[in-house]
Amino acid sequence: MGHHWMESYGYIGIMMTLMFPFIPSEVPLAYAGYLVHTAQANLLFMLFLAVVSFVISQNLFFTIGQFGSERLLNRLFKWFRISETKMLQFQTQMETKGRYILLLSPMWRIGFAIGAGLTGVSRWTFTVVTTISFFLWSAIFIWGGKAVGHEWRKLHHLNHPIVWIGLGVLITVGYLIQKKRKAKKEI
Repeated sequence: MGHHWMESYGYIGIMMTLMFPFIPSEVPLAYAGYLVHTAQANLLFMLFLAVVSFVISQNLFFTIGQFGSERLLNRLFKWFRISETKMLQFQTQMETKGRYILLLSPMWRIGFAIGAGLTGVSRWTFTVVTTISFFLWSAIFIWGGKAVGHEWRKLHHLNHPIVWIGLGVLITVGYLIQKKRKAKKEI
C-alpha cells in the first residue's frame, strides 16, 4: 500500500507515508532518494518535506502523550504494540539520561513522542531535538536511496512471500532465544 502511495502521489505520497507510521520510515526515505536520483524529485525539497512530515507527526503523538487520557494511551499502546514496561523504561531513561535521549527518536518514533509528552518535556525542546534527529535520519536514508539509484528496481524481488516468511521465521527464532535467555536470568 505505501509503495502505491509513493508512486502515485510523489511528494504528497512520501509525506503521507512518513506522517502516518504504518510502514518503517526507511522505505519511503530510500524511495525518495531513488526519485532524487532519477531527477523526479529535488533533493533539498525532499529532505525539507521529510523533516516537516516527521516533525508534524511527532508533535501530534507528543500532544497525545501530553493530554491523552490513560484509556486512550492504553489503546494506542496496544495498537502500536508498545508495552507499559517499555514506556516505563523510556521514562526512566528520560530521568537518568536527560532529554538528549530524544536524539534516538527516529528508531522508535511513536514511543519517544508519546513518552516525551508523558514526562513533561517542553514542546520547544522536543521539536528542536526531533528536527535535528530526523534531519540526520532523513539525510542518511535519502542519500542511501540516491546512491542505490537504478538498482532500486532490482530490490523489488525482495517483496516475494518466501523472503517475508523467512524473515518471520528468523524473527520468531530470535524472539524465542531472547525469551529463553531472559527466563534463565530470572532463575
